[in-house]
Amino acid sequence: MRLSIILFIFFSFAPSFAQQVTPLANGYYVVVSTFMRHQSKEAASYSETLNKRGFHSGYGLEEGKGFVYVYLESYNFSQFRQAIDRMMLARSKDSFAAAWVLKIKDGREIKEGTPVTDSITVKSVTPERQETVTASLVTEYIPNPTPKPVIKPQHLGNTPIFLSVIQKSNQKVLNGTVKILDADNSKVLGSVKANGYFTIPDPKSKTGSISLVASAFGFKDITQSINYKETERDTLNEDVTLFGNFFMVTFEMERITKGSSSTLSGVTFFNDAAIMVPTSQDQLLGVLEMLNQEPKMRIRIEGHTNGNARGDIVYMGSSKNYFALGKDVVRDKGSAKELSQARAEVIKSWLVNEGIAEDRIEAVGMGGNKPIYDSKSSFARRNGRVELTVLD
Repeated sequence: MRLSIILFIFFSFAPSFAQQVTPLANGYYVVVSTFMRHQSKEAASYSETLNKRGFHSGYGLEEGKGFVYVYLESYNFSQFRQAIDRMMLARSKDSFAAAWVLKIKDGREIKEGTPVTDSITVKSVTPERQETVTASLVTEYIPNPTPKPVIKPQHLGNTPIFLSVIQKSNQKVLNGTVKILDADNSKVLGSVKANGYFTIPDPKSKTGSISLVASAFGFKDITQSINYKETERDTLNEDVTLFGNFFMVTFEMERITKGSSSTLSGVTFFNDAAIMVPTSQDQLLGVLEMLNQEPKMRIRIEGHTNGNARGDIVYMGSSKNYFALGKDVVRDKGSAKELSQARAEVIKSWLVNEGIAEDRIEAVGMGGNKPIYDSKSSFARRNGRVELTVLD
C-alpha cells in the first residue's frame, strides 16, 4: 500500500512539458489526417471542427513513430471489414479522398495480416461422459486453400505524397515551396506550396529518379531524392515514410548562416516609391521572426533598381505608413541609387519599429550597379529587388 501511494504522488506531481495525448487503443481506425506529436493542439482543433460538422471523430497518439492521428471511427480487431467499408464511404461520400485504415496493437501501428490475439477468458469444459464410437468409413473433403491477396506495390504513380517542411530546431511548420525536378534530365516538373498532399507527375525517364528541393525564406535549401517507380524502397530513408495510402517526405530546415544571401521576392514597392505594397508584410514578418530567434544575427539590406536613370521618388510621410500612399507622402526627384537607398532604409525603419536594435541592420542602396538580367531582357524588371545578407 505504501509503495502505491508513493508512486501516485510521484506521478501526480511530475511536471508536464507538453500537452499529453492519449495513446490509441487496440483496433482499427479510419484516419483522415496526420499530425506531428507537437501539433496535438492542431489535431484536437481539427477533430472538434469535424464533430461540429456532424462526425464523431477522435484523435490519439501512435507511440512507435510519434504521430497524432485524427480518425472518424474506430473498430475492434473482429471488425476489419466494417473499417474498410467506412473508409470507402469516407472517400466517396464524405470528401476524405485520402482516408485510410490504421491498425494499432499495444500503442503501435502494425501491418494488416499480422496475427493479433485479444485477451480472452478461457473456461475449461469437463466432458459429461464417454461414449463408445463405432468406426465407419468417412470421406473427408478438404477445401482449396484461400489464396493470399495480391498486394500491389505503392509508388508515386498510384499514391499521393505529403511534403512536410519544418524548422529542425523546434519542428515548427514553415511557409515554403518545393520544386519538383526530373533528376535524369534536369527538367523542372513543377513547383508547389509546402505542407500539402500532391500527385507527382510521371517524369517518364529511364530511372524514374526525382529531386525535391525545399525552400523557405531565412533557411538553407534542402534536396531529397525519391523514385517515381520504386518509392517503397525509399522509405529506408528516415525522411521518407509510408502512411497507409500516402507517402510523406520531411524536410528539416536549418537557418541560413554568415555570408548567406536571399532575395526578398515577397517585398515590393509602389512605382517610383520607397513605400511598400501591403502584401510585403508577410515576408517582412519572416525576417522579423528570424532576427528574434537569432538575437546575435546582423544583416545587410541592399536595395537594387532596374537601371540608373533619374526620376520621381515618393517618400513615406510623417505618419510613417509603410504600406500605403497616404496624403502626407513627400514627392521629390533623385537618382536610382537614392531610390534604392530609401527603399532599404524604409525596411530597416520598419524592423527597428518592431523592436530590432538599429545596430543589427545595415541599409545600402546599390542603384542599378548589380543587375541580374540584361536591361533588354523580358525579365529586366526583376533587377528592381531587395536582397538580405547575413553578416554575423
